[in-house]
Amino acid sequence: MARKRKLPEAEYRLRVFPVPKERHTKPAVAVVIETTKEFVNFHYEILVSDRQIGNTVTVKILGLHTPMSVMPGVGPARAFRVYEYSPGTITIIIQSPDGDENVYKLTLRTSSIDVVEAPSRPFILFSPQPVRLPE
Repeated sequence: MARKRKLPEAEYRLRVFPVPKERHTKPAVAVVIETTKEFVNFHYEILVSDRQIGNTVTVKILGLHTPMSVMPGVGPARAFRVYEYSPGTITIIIQSPDGDENVYKLTLRTSSIDVVEAPSRPFILFSPQPVRLPE
């Protein structure tokens, strides 16, 4: 009898939410990538490289970074960026350190975010739940 292979669990969470317009001339959205695992010793950072062309954002996860501060903290490793966009659909492409790619197409409204397209086997899970951004 053949065994079913268990799909690997997602290692990351992608949070996308609107940013108040006070600091931007166009509508802006925060893109936060965090680990699903919480760390108990430090607030690790996720190193990323990113680029935006129109309403398409590509973010490559490079790895984890130990913070310079030795202050202990509990929580997931996190990276964030803020992008201005034109009204309509925005495409967010996340590339894992292993070379895998997840593509999310989102329709952004002032009060909600609708997922138009999502990967069938994501390594990064989508959440519209906002988090507090550093100042």
